[in-house]
Amino acid sequence: MEALVDIASPTDGDLKPGTPISVAAEQFVIAKGDAGLAAGSLAEYERVVRRVIVPRIGDLRLAEATPGRLQAFFTAVTKDHGPGTAKTTRSVLSGILGMAVRADALRANPVAQVAAIRRGASRASTALQLESVPTFIHAVTNDPELRRLDVGDLLAFMVMSGCRIGEALALTWERVDLAAAKVTFDATVVRVPGKGLLHQQHGKTAASTRTISIPAQAVTLLEHRDRIASVVLPSVAGVLRDPIDAESVWRRNRDRLGYSSYTSHSLRKTTATALDVAGMSARAIAEYLGHSKPSLTQDVYMSRNVGSAAAADHLDRMFGVSSGLRRELES
Repeated sequence: MEALVDIASPTDGDLKPGTPISVAAEQFVIAKGDAGLAAGSLAEYERVVRRVIVPRIGDLRLAEATPGRLQAFFTAVTKDHGPGTAKTTRSVLSGILGMAVRADALRANPVAQVAAIRRGASRASTALQLESVPTFIHAVTNDPELRRLDVGDLLAFMVMSGCRIGEALALTWERVDLAAAKVTFDATVVRVPGKGLLHQQHGKTAASTRTISIPAQAVTLLEHRDRIASVVLPSVAGVLRDPIDAESVWRRNRDRLGYSSYTSHSLRKTTATALDVAGMSARAIAEYLGHSKPSLTQDVYMSRNVGSAAAADHLDRMFGVSSGLRRELES
């Protein structure tokens, strides 16, 4: 029976129907690294392969990866690790089995026959109430502990600009034009096992690279930053800051400040909500936030600056702090 599986179809590559998924997964990760996959993405692929795929179905042969078996596998991963990890696992496994198809080890990719994984609404981040944003900005920028750890400005800048935490921490002064009230996001900070923190010279997606206008209060905040490093928001030691460290600082202090249910991603969602309430189009909001577009035409040909100035004006009006709070912020 095993011999029949091995000779079920001819193949010119190293992969055969009887090859274990663990072996195919290793080859897939190596191929992605050779193809120049971003370091952060490659590390995530390796993590999913090592911690999720290999322990559960690594011994399964490629020919044994039927839709039914994979459906049970994804159901278990969703239950044990959550829908986010399950979605990533599905993407990686689809890539592995797609490589097997191209090597003639499989006739079709069985992942295509598996039901979609849906993210539970209960795990979604919660946006701040828009009327409370000025109070939030004042609280985080004036809290002694957050000031000591230099995280308050990071949180305030994120809600003012709608950027991702990795983008904020990768922003360099040469990408900031305070006179024009513009910043360019074209990098992110990632942690790669065995290599440490990396200043990755491109964003999370192709749409992440963008130049946006920022509201006046964000300009004021940046004007008062000391330029002790090439990055705008470094660690207290003046070096590249780990997003995980910044997230940890916020988690330890948000209950005390009365924001227990608000993650760093809540700030980005708050910006999006504010722009939506202001009446901006979905396309303009997506461009401001650096979201991928639903069509290739929009991805490739639409300007990344459309609506940016209008967005900054809206944020100034909706998040603008009172004159008293502004004086405290500037002091």
